Amino acid sequence: MKIATLLGWIIFLLILGLTPRGLPAQETMRVAIPLFPTAAFPVLVANDRGFFQKEDLIVETIRINSAPTTYQALISGDVHAAVGAPTGLLPSHAQGAEVIALGSWDNLVRYVWVTREKITDIRELRGKKVGVNRAGSKPWLIIQVLLQDAGLDPAKDLTLLQMGGGSQERVAALMRGGIDATLADVLLEPIMVKRGFFVLHGKSTPFMNAPIAVKRSYLASHRPTLKKFVKAFADATRYLVDNREGTMRPLTQLLNSNDPQIVDFAYQYLHSNSEATLYPPDEAVRNLIKMSVYMDKKLGSISANRVIDLSILDELGTKQNQRIQK
Repeated sequence: MKIATLLGWIIFLLILGLTPRGLPAQETMRVAIPLFPTAAFPVLVANDRGFFQKEDLIVETIRINSAPTTYQALISGDVHAAVGAPTGLLPSHAQGAEVIALGSWDNLVRYVWVTREKITDIRELRGKKVGVNRAGSKPWLIIQVLLQDAGLDPAKDLTLLQMGGGSQERVAALMRGGIDATLADVLLEPIMVKRGFFVLHGKSTPFMNAPIAVKRSYLASHRPTLKKFVKAFADATRYLVDNREGTMRPLTQLLNSNDPQIVDFAYQYLHSNSEATLYPPDEAVRNLIKMSVYMDKKLGSISANRVIDLSILDELGTKQNQRIQK
């Protein structure tokens, strides 16, 4: 009996040691990303390649179709972080919410004009119907800036039609003939050219396009969690730069295409514009502040220090991810 009892205890202890109670507890983060999440692509890579899991994180992505709705969800606590929605960062401060960016992996404006008729200058859109996302969203803001810089009055010289969804929804409206032009994600360029539409490129402008945004209070109360999230994010961005083949699955899922030309175009663009250190250039931050003035002139008085906190990047030493200049 004693031997049987002893064996029973040994088996019990072995089972106990193999149960999940002996493993580190995983934390869950809800993260808002754009409806067409090019600007949050490292999040997709990190989930696909296990970088979050390595940090004992479960990251649930929630696709939201505009920056104003994204920041409403962030401020209310429905999500813990938002990636790839820069235009709500400063307006949140005007509303009394302390939202900050912990870093940004993509710091260029990545939109192109897609039109039904060939144009060589933005001013040729005068009198046309142009599809745009919700007021206050990133495409809406960029369109306002581009049109006004070209000497066009967005309210008088053409018709802006607001529509829900992201680039794909606006492109669908273009294909139906409901609009004459729209600003679309650059990754859609080869798809649109193959379908017979025309593309007009704008000048590449430094712009903090993909901030990791959180409430300052969440950073204070969940700093270790955010440090793990940012580390996995940086590791995934570096992986994107170094591992083309390992990036293909989330990229083809994003594009909903296995067309080699489309996929290669997208990867080359992401590869060349990825900043794996996550440190946004000063000019990219300044331009975000300047462009936010188009929404509210008072936003121009907000300093970069109020909306940027790179201390986690400093602690992680992500500057080691800096590319070697050849």
